[in-house]
Amino acid sequence: MTADGNSAVASGSLRAARAVRPGRPVRARLVRAARPSTVPTKAQLGLGWTNLLEVRICRVSAKLDYNALVRVRSRLRVDESRDEAVALRKEVEAWRSGWGEVDAMGLHLTQLDQLYAVSLGLIDEISRHIDAINIATGTGEVYEQCRSQDGRLLHARRLWRWYADKLDQRAGPPDDDVVQTLRAADEVLWSCWKTAFTLLGEPVPPAPIPYLAPLYSANATPKTDPPPELRPGVDDLLRKHVEQLPVAAVGLPPVCCRRPWWIILTAHEASHHVQFEAGQSRLEELTQERVVAAADGVDDDVWLAERWRPWCRELFADACSVLLVGPAAIWAVSELEMRPPAGLRKSPSGSYPPPLVRLAVLRAVAERAEIAVDQSAGAALPGWDVAEDDDRIGPLLARVPAVAAALTALEPTPGRTLLSLAAATSQAYCDGANVAAWRAELLGADEPIAQQLLDAARFCVAAGVGIWEQSGGQPGLAERLAPRLRTLLPLCQDPGTRAGDATHDADDVTQQLLADLYQKADGLPVSGPVREILSE
Repeated sequence: MTADGNSAVASGSLRAARAVRPGRPVRARLVRAARPSTVPTKAQLGLGWTNLLEVRICRVSAKLDYNALVRVRSRLRVDESRDEAVALRKEVEAWRSGWGEVDAMGLHLTQLDQLYAVSLGLIDEISRHIDAINIATGTGEVYEQCRSQDGRLLHARRLWRWYADKLDQRAGPPDDDVVQTLRAADEVLWSCWKTAFTLLGEPVPPAPIPYLAPLYSANATPKTDPPPELRPGVDDLLRKHVEQLPVAAVGLPPVCCRRPWWIILTAHEASHHVQFEAGQSRLEELTQERVVAAADGVDDDVWLAERWRPWCRELFADACSVLLVGPAAIWAVSELEMRPPAGLRKSPSGSYPPPLVRLAVLRAVAERAEIAVDQSAGAALPGWDVAEDDDRIGPLLARVPAVAAALTALEPTPGRTLLSLAAATSQAYCDGANVAAWRAELLGADEPIAQQLLDAARFCVAAGVGIWEQSGGQPGLAERLAPRLRTLLPLCQDPGTRAGDATHDADDVTQQLLADLYQKADGLPVSGPVREILSE
């Protein structure tokens, strides 16, 4: 080979070596690697362009595969949210179908069906929003929308389970202590509930559902203090929806199970709900106006009168309960409020008056209703003898008669005062009347006989309180009295249906909850048609 030929080969090899250096374009690499020192033939040129076309096809194919992968990923994310909604709906349906054979739930079917309808309404609307997600908007946007719907779905689950966990306490066998206690509480609460609304001339709403809670005292939900298990600032929307849902609940302390005379607390909690429901839901405001005015009328001390305003919710429940069950309500408060003398003279919280003032109001209300009160009811609290001379509490005690008069004169319905609730109670505490008869039954040698009357359950448990208050120190009394009350009270049923006269439309409630859920839950605007209320 000539020198020129060697030079040409060497030059071509150098160019080929340079062509495979990293970073050089693939097109140049393919063409230059096949380029000889002379002009390329048609075959060589055709081979190079064929390779180049294959590379370009691969690039387009890879791009198409990536777009398909994005769509698949978005579709999978939407399917995940949709599957969660389907699963939750099935859970709620299975939960509801299981209550058909549970006797302990039969008295609350109205509330159960409302909870069921609202829960499914929320789930179905959230499902429609999930189905409306457009996967073509991009992976990030799809994931963001799914995250929002998942959060709303979780909210619906928590709202349902807040009640379901409480109702599930009734799923045990009929002779279970918890089931018996809750059924006993059902009858006491209904006895107070129906009596109050009937005598006040108002439609009877569905009764609250009692449940056992890890609480020292009892509580009422909704519209009272926020449920303690819901965290302020974190669970505000859930707390609001618990208050809006037309399924009222009453939490009872565990002691009610072992010592069922403590079921007397349901009278106080039922009275909270009476205040929430009666008088077109203005009774709480009316109570504050009348009580503050009565306290101010004693000596025109506005500041001292205003101190009574935040106590009015508890004072109303106290007054209503003593009118319904008599001195048994005073015993319960005195037991819960027993403290050293200094603690009896100051408010335990902003919602409660000092215990001495609270008990004084209870006794004054009973006196106005002509209900006989044993001097032992609340009289054992230390400090009664010197309280009126105490400058800190004496002025409050001086206003008790006026406050008691204002409470009993409240008219939730024109012409129907709160004092009218005491008609049967004052008679029941007379010698030889209902309460005395129930005491004899509970202490008798034979098993007590139930009565199918509206007043029976509340006066029966009041008799149990009286027995314990007077003879609680007797050996074996608790072991004998507790099972008798748990067995007897569920049998003291008022004949007839328990369905409330005043019911809430489940669809209306669902719309209210959805409006909050889509406009306030995470600050996002409504992302689609959500029936009429959400499109306004």
